[in-house]
Amino acid sequence: MVLSFLCFVGSMHAQRADRELFMKFESRFALLDSLIFKQLPLQQSSLPGIAEDTEREVHAVVDSLIYAKVENQQSAMKAETGLLISGQTYYRLDEGFGIDDDDALSRYKAKMQVELRWNFLNSSLINRKSRLKLLDIKGELERVVLERERIREQVDKQKQFFREEYDSLLAGVLQYRIKNLQLLNDAQQYLVSDRSISTDELLKIMDEQAVAERQLVAIPKSYPLMWQLVKPQGAVIRIDTAKVKRYMAENDLTMYATDLQIELLHQQEKSTNYWRTLNLSPFVRYSYYARPELRNSSNIDAGIAFQIPLSAQESRKRKAIKTERIQKMMEKEELAGLINEKLDMLFLEIERANQGLAGELERIERLRKYMELRKANYQGHIGEYNFLSRIKEYNHYLSCWENYYSYQYKRDCCIAELQIFFPGHSVLEFCTIIE
Repeated sequence: MVLSFLCFVGSMHAQRADRELFMKFESRFALLDSLIFKQLPLQQSSLPGIAEDTEREVHAVVDSLIYAKVENQQSAMKAETGLLISGQTYYRLDEGFGIDDDDALSRYKAKMQVELRWNFLNSSLINRKSRLKLLDIKGELERVVLERERIREQVDKQKQFFREEYDSLLAGVLQYRIKNLQLLNDAQQYLVSDRSISTDELLKIMDEQAVAERQLVAIPKSYPLMWQLVKPQGAVIRIDTAKVKRYMAENDLTMYATDLQIELLHQQEKSTNYWRTLNLSPFVRYSYYARPELRNSSNIDAGIAFQIPLSAQESRKRKAIKTERIQKMMEKEELAGLINEKLDMLFLEIERANQGLAGELERIERLRKYMELRKANYQGHIGEYNFLSRIKEYNHYLSCWENYYSYQYKRDCCIAELQIFFPGHSVLEFCTIIE
């Protein structure tokens, strides 16, 4: 009698556990079906979102300051006259030391001397255009280097923007799959405890759940669940590669900076010559003498002061600059090849991501139709109603979405990398959505 009662109680507990597990599955199926089969209004496809450059006004101010600095430097250069006024005055403490006492003209107590000298070789008249152009090139090179750094920073921000977007989408899907796996885990543990099945399947589910949970934990922020899992539109983006390469050849900042460096060296080469080391200065000198015995006197002298270096230093400097300029020209050709290789690599990665996206979209749609058919069969009681198989179908569908977002993230990051080659324009101008 007692044994029969214990069996009855055990049977009641088992039925209650079966019913609770059944209700969990039914609730889970209803939730997932609402996400997968909900009817949404058609939305216009759009290209990847581009993070706004919030420091654009600051960049404009920095550029204007560089232009103002160059203008001031040029004004300062134009003001170089080469004129120099020098003078000296002194008092002789011993008028009889080292002079002829019989020559009264050579004896004086004090002397004042003023000289106007014109070193015209160091004035703005010499190499004027070349020196002005040199300042222009230096200012433009500084601006281009800063602009290239700003674009690089903007690309990094854009990739971080895509990363956060990818994390939010991935987390939204992972949470559903982890809950599905937990439900599968509970069901498998129930069956194992009932000795209905072996533990092999349970171990596989626990491993899959652990991998998914590690993925979710690796995402630094908390994100809400995905609100829909309907097939996206316009996932494939094509790049006009020929147009991109044409634009890059004309506008790439790295190539432009290299051209400026070559031109800078060319101007330095022109300005480096033997004549710039000469000091050839006409002068006018006025001298006034205070004498002890005769009346004070003064005189004016005119002449040319010169200094002539006896070395070949400037010609060797010129050769060194010329060699550097030729080296830079060769580097430019190599750089153009490297940039084209970089573009081809990005184009290839984008195409691979597009193919992956297209494949996942096809699988998502195929699975969606399959699950819709299975759902109708389940409602019509056609075929075996297997909770475990059905929850696995949903997980397979969710895994396709995870792969889809992974391909989308890689593709969008490659598109962001292309922005480096498009100063003043958005890379999205060269992109087309394939419906």
